[in-house]
Amino acid sequence: MRPRHRLLIIALAFVALAPIAAAQDDSETAPLTLGDFNLQGSVTGGYRFESFDHDGYTPEFRELFDLGRGFRVFDVSLFGDSQDGKNPFADSFSLQLSDLGGDPFPTAQFTVSKKKLYDLRVDWRQSYYFWNQNDGAVLPIAPLITGYPALPAAQRTGLTSNHDWATVRKFGSVDFTLHATNNLRFTFEYYRPSDEGTTFTTRSLDFLNSPSYWGTFARANPYYLFAPLTDETNRFTGGVDYTWHSWSFHYSIGYQTFTENMSLSNVSSPELSIDPVSSANPVSNPHAVPLTDLSWSQFRRLTTPISEFSFVGKPLKRLEWRGGYIFYRYRGPANFDQSFNGIGPNSATTVAPYTVSQSGRAMLSEPDNVVSQGLTYHFFDWWSADVDYRYSRFSSNAVGNFESLLNGTTQSTEVTDVVWRDGLSELSISMDFTPIHGLTIRPGIQLMKSDVESLQNGVVQAPITLRTKTARPELSVGYEPSKLFSIRGDFHSQTNGAEYTGITPHTEQGAHFVVHIHPTEKLSIEDDAHILNDKLITTNFQNNVRANAITVSYSLGDRLSVYGGFSYESYYAQGNILYARGTAPLTDFLRDQELNRVWQGGIELKPAKRVGLRLTGNFDRSSGVGAVFGVPPATSPANYNEPPAYGPVTWPLVTGTGYYDFPYAGRLSVDLQRTYYSEQIVPVNNFGANLLTIKWTRNF
Repeated sequence: MRPRHRLLIIALAFVALAPIAAAQDDSETAPLTLGDFNLQGSVTGGYRFESFDHDGYTPEFRELFDLGRGFRVFDVSLFGDSQDGKNPFADSFSLQLSDLGGDPFPTAQFTVSKKKLYDLRVDWRQSYYFWNQNDGAVLPIAPLITGYPALPAAQRTGLTSNHDWATVRKFGSVDFTLHATNNLRFTFEYYRPSDEGTTFTTRSLDFLNSPSYWGTFARANPYYLFAPLTDETNRFTGGVDYTWHSWSFHYSIGYQTFTENMSLSNVSSPELSIDPVSSANPVSNPHAVPLTDLSWSQFRRLTTPISEFSFVGKPLKRLEWRGGYIFYRYRGPANFDQSFNGIGPNSATTVAPYTVSQSGRAMLSEPDNVVSQGLTYHFFDWWSADVDYRYSRFSSNAVGNFESLLNGTTQSTEVTDVVWRDGLSELSISMDFTPIHGLTIRPGIQLMKSDVESLQNGVVQAPITLRTKTARPELSVGYEPSKLFSIRGDFHSQTNGAEYTGITPHTEQGAHFVVHIHPTEKLSIEDDAHILNDKLITTNFQNNVRANAITVSYSLGDRLSVYGGFSYESYYAQGNILYARGTAPLTDFLRDQELNRVWQGGIELKPAKRVGLRLTGNFDRSSGVGAVFGVPPATSPANYNEPPAYGPVTWPLVTGTGYYDFPYAGRLSVDLQRTYYSEQIVPVNNFGANLLTIKWTRNF
């Protein structure tokens, strides 16, 4: 049976049941009790059906939605209150669960408390991340340009990222607060995030003290590798909070561990580079340099004590003083082992079988110190000033022993002591003025000084050691003369005295403002605009963003409400690319230009007491091009431009919902969603999907 026919049958059954249910008794369900507790809550469960267009690329659907078919528990809410505080152990508790059964973002939360004695909160959430672009795409890049050597049709696939992953990230925490007195509290916390899953990535095959001709080979030939990963963090802290008159103090002490494991291996054997561009030089020809076998493992474990102190108080009636100090000191081992073999260069012009192995053992030490101080002084009720200073000192010291062996004969050994020091001083000065009712003006300036220093074996590395001074004046204004109209915005300008990277802007100007109009009680209009300009002349870097979003909503009580909106974003970036290794020329020019538009709207209608209908939709349209301009290898045309590999994208999503409230039994709702995704230049990622979800909600 076709999906649309199934939907029609379900809709007819839904309509047929409505008058039968309407004839039932409408009395309320009696409240539930459990021991000394009165209970209330709700449960929503259901089943989701899905179907895809027969020629669609379903992994793209997983990237954007990751919603699968099957039974789901969409929501569980349970709240309990002790009857007149009779229970000696707890006054209240709650349990909330959502999206259980396979959806990408399930959550769980449990709380229980006893007034003036304790509070306990347990949280858990899980996030699935999936990415799998079609790497068989035929992209309009170098292999299809006149002047390149002809390639077989099966090999003219262009150069895609070849980066895919399916990972899950989990977050769990337990927070317990013990109220010793009205002014003294003890806290105990445990926090554990973890990340695991399978990834596919690319790596270039380089090693310690490799010959100069190997650099050209490594740059031109990244290989597709399987890279499962797992990492976890465990954080234990205990703290004390004390309040005395207008002063509050907090101190936490604890311990934290971080462990990371990752391994890489070739997906097939022999395996060719992902770069399909071949040339007359066999060294850079991926079809002449297959990888036979690769084994790569890396491990890191860091531990640190935790010490965090903060306070806030009023030494004078008009003066507030705040401050804090944070200390971490990460320490632990890091190592990697690597071996690979295949066919590669043995000179600038010839290739031969090779075998490479290398390993590294290092001990890391990373002490971090953060000190902050702040003052707020209230001159008058309408005028106050804030001064905040923060100094952060992050250091990293890695002492390691590295070895490499080429073809069993050429051995390299290096003992390094690498030190990084990063000191950041931040001074913020601002004032708050409220000269008239509804008007707030906040001028301010932020001054920063960053000192990045790198040493290797005691010698300062000048290219990556730099002091940067930054000034950022800003102004925020908010005006709300009545409930019918309000406007707020901020403007800033930033100047960096030096640039650490090729995309660190020397100057930046930005503005953001929001206008809200409420001409009637039922009509609301909001407009949000954003402007940003970045520039760095030395690398020809430029970044411009223009964005605006307007939303209009209208409500006629609980019977009818509608809304509509339109957002617009223009993005432009350009800059020179400088490659670190390889044959000249090493400089290209990159330009990226995008224009994104989103239309959205919805209507909610309640034609009868127990019946509700809702229709919402988004229509996303993105158009843009990204291109590289430069000089290709000698065998290519003299004037070389790499065409864009992406362009216009269309992505609509429409959701229709109907529900009926059955007395005693609960609410039956049906959701139907239709979406499709269409890329103009790379249509192999396109898909179309229909989702039908039937839910039942029972309140108690």
